[in-house]
Amino acid sequence: MEIRLGKHQLELLPERAAWWPARRALLLADVHLGKDQVFRRQGLAVPAGVVAQDLARIDALIQRLRARRLLILGDWVHAPPAPDDDWPQQIAAWRRTHPDLAIDLVLGNHDRDLSAWLPAWGIQARQEPWPLDGLCLVHAWQPNLDGPSVSGHLHPGIVLKSGRDRLRLPAFLAHDQHLVLPAFGRFTGLDDQTSFPVGRRYVIAGQRVMAAP
Repeated sequence: MEIRLGKHQLELLPERAAWWPARRALLLADVHLGKDQVFRRQGLAVPAGVVAQDLARIDALIQRLRARRLLILGDWVHAPPAPDDDWPQQIAAWRRTHPDLAIDLVLGNHDRDLSAWLPAWGIQARQEPWPLDGLCLVHAWQPNLDGPSVSGHLHPGIVLKSGRDRLRLPAFLAHDQHLVLPAFGRFTGLDDQTSFPVGRRYVIAGQRVMAAP
């Protein structure tokens, strides 16, 4: 599925990300790395391996698209690392396998106290709004944004109904010249009642992105 924001053509990917071919840039938001360990510290029985799985999903996209740049629109992590967390080292090891990949992070509300870690991960922090080649990149949608823009933050989803069955699926939302990305992290919830003034909805159904009714 392709959409146009101003002069920019973006491809909406079923992997919960967007592809900017002109910049060879992969856009994603709300990965929330480390969230599983936060929950385990609180005594919840959450399975391990979530960080490795999400990094592997990013790997697969980088390799398939031959991306040169990774643009993260906020909430790369869920919370600042605790002293006994191992996921920061997992990110560092993953980063070393992509020495030529430029990574920029538009800081989100969960990306706190990362000044000691972002250099080790080879990630450049950006404050929102961050204009890049005429496309405004932010973490959270704001009604006063002017021109084509992309955000995350809302974890948008759509509820599809068939009789008594209800299916909640991740989605992209669009209105005028703004695009909201779905949450990339699998260990996140979906919100089908966002405050965003939706004009168009694109639902992720398996390996397809389709315009929703």
